[in-house]
Amino acid sequence: MEIQVTFHDVEEMEDFCRRMASGNQEEPAPVSVPAASIPVSTAAQVPSQATPVPTQAEAPAAAAMPVYAAPTAVPTAGTSYTLDQLARAAMTLMDSGRQADLQQLLAQFGVEALPVLPKEQYGAFATALRGMGAQI
Repeated sequence: MEIQVTFHDVEEMEDFCRRMASGNQEEPAPVSVPAASIPVSTAAQVPSQATPVPTQAEAPAAAAMPVYAAPTAVPTAGTSYTLDQLARAAMTLMDSGRQADLQQLLAQFGVEALPVLPKEQYGAFATALRGMGAQI
């Protein structure tokens, strides 16, 4: 089964999305649709998983839009690193003969040695190490 919904303007689409997201069961005013504009599908398919809601920039105003479920929350906590983890990753680079590259990276962070690197920069430094091929 395929259902298509056509909106005549952005406000109509936004109103529909608000009603769907709030769970409002009140029926909208009937819309007359010419029978020729309703596509017929021979295979009845029901989506098994919810998909994200498209943004207004992604949704053309007068296009037929499928109905989407509301997105779920995404965790935002980042990974934290310890000085020991950074030192181990740096040692793998040193063991592979990349001491000069490591010294240049430390200089980019404004430090001469890893122990004086501010904790606020551990994440960025770990990302840079990973970019150089270190496992962290």
